[in-house]
Amino acid sequence: MFNPRVRRYRIKVFILLAIFVLMMVFIDFKIKSSLLQIAKSRAQVSGIQTLNQIVNEKIVSDIDYKDLIYLHKDSTGRIVLIQPNTIMLNKIMADTVVEVSKSLISIGEDIITIPMGQLFGARMLAGYGPKLKVKVIHTGQIHVNVLDRFEQAGINQTRHLVYFKIDNELKIAVPFFADKVSVSATIPLAETIIVGDVPKTFVNFTGHSEALYPFINE
Repeated sequence: MFNPRVRRYRIKVFILLAIFVLMMVFIDFKIKSSLLQIAKSRAQVSGIQTLNQIVNEKIVSDIDYKDLIYLHKDSTGRIVLIQPNTIMLNKIMADTVVEVSKSLISIGEDIITIPMGQLFGARMLAGYGPKLKVKVIHTGQIHVNVLDRFEQAGINQTRHLVYFKIDNELKIAVPFFADKVSVSATIPLAETIIVGDVPKTFVNFTGHSEALYPFINE
């Protein structure tokens, strides 16, 4: 038979070993979870900056409000109808998809670094420790939509803003695992200030006539 002391010793060793293993699993899970969240956040910021840079450099610089929107006026010069130039808008969307996709594919991937100390959530440790490399892979698959909105810009003034909403999916690869993150960027295209009376209806970007005033933010 086993010596009772030896048996108790083995039980204690087993318990301590089990506790150690559980602690290591817990720490590993916490570190991976923190790393993934930080990597996603950093990748989203990087992705939005990349989309903004591409669109502003290759698309927005050549766009003027009057190329996108028709302002129909009566004999007194008062605006009676706001209508989108759908042909130009569709062309811009198609050009944007091509340019952004091509640019993202040429970029391929970015590398961002995260200090190990940042994973523990303590500010005093955030900038310390070895640097973990996170690979951000641009897929080149994007969805582009052109939207607009009206808002008050002052007394008897209304701002009409036309903007892009671009959705993109990034792949992030960190040590031992990978994941995907969705990126959405809102990028202004053009705007104008309408002074005086504004039309009570406008033709929206889907081709329907709608009331203007519900779309103006007070």
